[in-house]
Amino acid sequence: MKITLINPPIEDFYVTGIRRQPLGLLYIASILIKGGFNPVLLNCHSGKKSVMELPAEFSYLKPYINNSDPAIRFPYKNYTHYGMSWQEIERQIKDSPADIYFISSLFTTYYKETERVIEIIRKHSVKAYVAVGGYHASLYPEYFLNDTSADFVICGEGEISSLELVRSIENGSSPEPVPGLVYRENGEIKRNLTLSKPDVSLLPYPARELLLERDYKAYKKNFISMITSRGCSNNCSFCTGKIIWGSGRRERGVLDVIGEIKECAAKYKAEIINFEDDNIFPSKKRAVEFLEMLIHEKEKNGVSFELTAMNGVSLEKIDEEIIALMKRAGFGELNISLVTHSADIQRSEGRPFSSEKFKSIARSAKRHGMNVRGYFILGLPGQSSDEIEDTISFLKNIGVKVFPSIYYNIYASKKEWKMQRSSAFYNESGLLSREDLLRSFNNCFLAD
Repeated sequence: MKITLINPPIEDFYVTGIRRQPLGLLYIASILIKGGFNPVLLNCHSGKKSVMELPAEFSYLKPYINNSDPAIRFPYKNYTHYGMSWQEIERQIKDSPADIYFISSLFTTYYKETERVIEIIRKHSVKAYVAVGGYHASLYPEYFLNDTSADFVICGEGEISSLELVRSIENGSSPEPVPGLVYRENGEIKRNLTLSKPDVSLLPYPARELLLERDYKAYKKNFISMITSRGCSNNCSFCTGKIIWGSGRRERGVLDVIGEIKECAAKYKAEIINFEDDNIFPSKKRAVEFLEMLIHEKEKNGVSFELTAMNGVSLEKIDEEIIALMKRAGFGELNISLVTHSADIQRSEGRPFSSEKFKSIARSAKRHGMNVRGYFILGLPGQSSDEIEDTISFLKNIGVKVFPSIYYNIYASKKEWKMQRSSAFYNESGLLSREDLLRSFNNCFLAD
């Protein structure tokens, strides 16, 4: 059976360039290869970009684009297509002999890009199967079955489910036992509520050999993303991690992770390793064990690279000793999220540490020569302008670089999905107007 995995392009006002390695699809590819198949990856989220006209959905932003008042000026220049052109995507799909396509639909705001990929597939093949997975697909599986021509949605983790689905199609057997599968049978939507939760230490490494050379480049260096664990035991109200990983956390053995790092250094000439874990250091024991092993590889075996955790590091178990070990291991930067300085909102959002803990760790990291990036959410339900300005002042007084993330709501109605992105400043409230959001955002980048 011929299999193609597709990572759609992205259309937005900006993107984070490091997120061009689709780890989920690469893990699925690796399990398919282990199962005897030979999948192909079409990674449409490349480094290419082309400016687009502003979509009608964002017309509410026009008064703020190039506004003469810098305090309320929209901070992004253009709406842009990031990745392979639709013409090139169609050409490659037209030439594809695939019997089944697996398509990633990670973020709700990019649902249209996934929808368009499916339309292109159906334009050229009515017989090929289409399966969709990822956060948005897991959250809204019925949308793909009702509003697109997808055949299957895989909810949760996709490795075991994808392999079992391919085998069921190949054998002509019912897909009903496939974990997390949602599909239509005799006009009725059926759903297997049992989700796959594999032992993450037994999974083969992501099939990075399917990536092109361009996919490894970031900051003019060879860049690799990986995970050492799945899930998080915390219960922050705004976190979507549990949609895929479920509750709790599963971690890989340290030696298993070190083995993958060494492979990436040798095989892909990795110069930067980025850990995408939701919570990389949930305990001091785990942190010490892992960091000391990294230091050993760096100082004794000459395996040297920059280390980052751009998805953020949760601070509840971090202390001065861990910060010192991170620096020795190769972390030059610490990405940490306060979310808010308000103790009341911290409690209501389920945050696992206080502002004082945040301040202590930020200052410790700065003492050790690390660049500290402090994030917070701007526009949380219940937030006031005064609370936001208090959060910004708190972060600036610590001396960290301040990065706001504009609140968005993935549970909004379908007609609002496209606007639910941090770059859109969409969700006003009784306490915060769009102008308030823009003022606070721009204030983060003003020198005191």
